[in-house]
Amino acid sequence: MTQADPRETRVRRTHRRLVRAGAVLAGGLLVGALVSVGLAQAAATRYEAEKATVSQGVVATNHLNYSGTGFVDYNNVAGSYVQWSVSASAAGTATLTIGYANGGTTDRPMTITVNGTVVTSSLSFPATGSWDTWKTKVVSAALNAGTNTVRATANTAAGGPNVDYLDVSVTASADYQAENATLSQAVVATNHANFLGTGFVDYTNVAGGYVEFTVNAASAGTVGLAFRYANGATSTRPMTVTVNGTAVAIGAPFGPTGSWDTWSTLTVTGKLNAGTNKVRATATSAMGGPNLDQLHLAPAPTGTPAVWELRARVSTCSQISNGLYKTDADSPSATVPVCGESGAVSWTADLDVDCNGRIPAGSPCDPTAIGFRADTFCHDSTGQPLDAGGLPYVVVPSPSSVWDYRNFHVACGSIVAVIHNDQVVYAVVGDTGPTAQIGAASYATAKGLGVADPNAGGIDSGVTYLVFQAPNPNRIEDHTGAVSTGQQLARDFVNAN
Repeated sequence: MTQADPRETRVRRTHRRLVRAGAVLAGGLLVGALVSVGLAQAAATRYEAEKATVSQGVVATNHLNYSGTGFVDYNNVAGSYVQWSVSASAAGTATLTIGYANGGTTDRPMTITVNGTVVTSSLSFPATGSWDTWKTKVVSAALNAGTNTVRATANTAAGGPNVDYLDVSVTASADYQAENATLSQAVVATNHANFLGTGFVDYTNVAGGYVEFTVNAASAGTVGLAFRYANGATSTRPMTVTVNGTAVAIGAPFGPTGSWDTWSTLTVTGKLNAGTNKVRATATSAMGGPNLDQLHLAPAPTGTPAVWELRARVSTCSQISNGLYKTDADSPSATVPVCGESGAVSWTADLDVDCNGRIPAGSPCDPTAIGFRADTFCHDSTGQPLDAGGLPYVVVPSPSSVWDYRNFHVACGSIVAVIHNDQVVYAVVGDTGPTAQIGAASYATAKGLGVADPNAGGIDSGVTYLVFQAPNPNRIEDHTGAVSTGQQLARDFVNAN
């Protein structure tokens, strides 16, 4: 971007006035709507006893209230059993629920084994009152990913109870030790205190070293990836975190913890598939990563997302514009696409400073600047032009064959996260600009991103505009409301992508 004359402002085109963002058709993200959690216990899978392997027992139907097509009647002999073949998409702790009836007067205990290992040697199956009355017994056991065998064996000469079914639900492990992960340019160490497990991982002092965890999830969903780490150095050791090859954090700041014996936690938001996932933490500086102890799977984070989480979600582009935009009228070529995200649109360009609109007393904007207009395309709730010096707003290109924002649930007041380096300013769509250019925002937006004197120029490159496709319930001039709503929309966006 070439520096403009300090008195020059962004040139706009005018056209039919936009409706308020609150009138946008429902689409994209809903505030607070994302609630899925990959750590939830999987729904129980039922395995009918009559379909299992039976030794010294028979399938019967001569009593009431069973499920499926029958139940198993154990022979009156010790050692008789029912054995189920049980599948688990991921290793983890399983809840085993056995449906049974015992119309006798005495307990009929059984030994429960999983993959040949005794889980309990004498699980009680007391009387249920009649052979038509069914109750359940519950036991927990570890299952492997894939096929497992669960056997219920009668302990006494009276045999077992009548058995109807086995319900199985698996909760994947939540903790993964770094020393058990796949390492590249990193080693397992034990020379510092207070680690969990049998050691921790010490990254080599080189960019590109990584720790890759194989993570199992009982169900697909959004989780918190909580990394336990130590950084005894005085500077941050940033890392990129990917889930199944997709970046979920770029430049995640693993800051100093005070010593190599002091451990802290940094949590990243990620989406897991049901089953096996690969979570990789890669060092991005020549100092390598911090010491890494453990990855813990936590519930999906709430609250305002970090800038490095937002940045990761817009690091790739699925182009929705029909062509490209220039960043300035005199740019040699058009290079900027508009990208589609889940619940948002985005582009990365420069930031030209727009100072058009209302000039209240004390405004930093100059009404005598070349090209100044005392109007903005969007007006406030009283019908007045917006105040560029006091309200963070973004300029969108006027509709054209390249892209028409109106077809993508974008309107006056739509909330925008404007991202540059480690700064985020929550703004609103407030003005329109040339049909062939993109990358402009108000004086207040530039100031919020750290530009010392926006009248002297904006930002040359690297500014990302993330426009949420959800209605803004606030007045367009209500910046406090836009920030609050924008932070929630940003959280929903991160959790959904």
